[in-house]
Amino acid sequence: MGLCNVECVERIAQYLDVPPKRLEISNKNIILVPECEKNSSSIQGFSTIIQALVASSKYSNMISNEKEAQALTQQWLEYVAVCVNHADLPTNAKRVFNELNTVLKDVPYITGTEKTIADVALYYVLYSIMKGLSQQEKAQYIHVSRWFDNIQQEKKLRQDLDLISFNLLHIFL
Repeated sequence: MGLCNVECVERIAQYLDVPPKRLEISNKNIILVPECEKNSSSIQGFSTIIQALVASSKYSNMISNEKEAQALTQQWLEYVAVCVNHADLPTNAKRVFNELNTVLKDVPYITGTEKTIADVALYYVLYSIMKGLSQQEKAQYIHVSRWFDNIQQEKKLRQDLDLISFNLLHIFL
């Protein structure tokens, strides 16, 4: 299925303090099934589900009120769903890490200067790959490593996930 999976959506819901909802997999797509609400249809697709979770949370500021910033966040959520989702394959991972490294060169967060739900989603989707990288590989993608190390410092975001080491000192000795 890829990295944008039910576990990832559940972690994002937990981060947003949104009660767990019923998630299903159908034709390799995640579906959010409404809780016994009449005339409510299910929500499909990673990006759409994440945006719905933010809208139903107390963290609605995770998607900016400004139209340009809102569009950028939505664009990055789609990038996560389409491109990063398959970064568990080595050839895709290299391309994604090179693209992200370029984007993160001059900004602390994926959409600019403030953390958004796109950063949160990207963290959970990339976690398993980052955990498997050697220190040399992390050094190769220095801007992605800086971003990841910064964002993982939030204990609420990390939840029960291990803190990944980015100690690059031993490489340069």
